[in-house]
Amino acid sequence: MTEPLIQQIINTLKDTLNLKVIPFLFVLATAVFIWGIIQYIIKSEDQAAQKRAKAIITIGIIGLTVLLAVWGIVNLLTLYFGVGGTGIPTPNPLIL
Repeated sequence: MTEPLIQQIINTLKDTLNLKVIPFLFVLATAVFIWGIIQYIIKSEDQAAQKRAKAIITIGIIGLTVLLAVWGIVNLLTLYFGVGGTGIPTPNPLIL
């Protein structure tokens, strides 16, 4: 028996978010955070550059926090509406 069309759409959207979009954005936000730390260390004598680096670090932390919240909300909604799914993405052993 096949799934209803709306459930297929929700599952596809959820899987795309959980397995592709959210992990990519986590990597991007982590890279921004680490870039801010590197800039803060490299520009240790320049106060203006340190201020910009602190802003970059803050943006990275806010980005990671928002992504974690969105990821959690998407998973809670899919559980609540009973569309199932994989939950936390697991690496594909064929890729590793």
